[in-house]
Amino acid sequence: MGDAAVRSEWCGLRPCLPDGLPAVGPLSPYEGLFIATGHAMMGLTLGPVTGKLITECILDGSPGIDITALSPERF
Repeated sequence: MGDAAVRSEWCGLRPCLPDGLPAVGPLSPYEGLFIATGHAMMGLTLGPVTGKLITECILDGSPGIDITALSPERF
């Protein structure tokens, strides 16, 4: 990189919910609408497991683990 000057730095917003937990799961009363957001600084780490949970919700009707604490309707 030598003498290259930094022109800008990437700064992405990190969605975070009031309780610090992500919102993952179906959102009623809208059939077929699923939420997967609010991972804050853990998005890259939690992305794969969130994708698996949402996939299970869509294909099987329920995830392989209890995600009640992550419900988008908890607020």
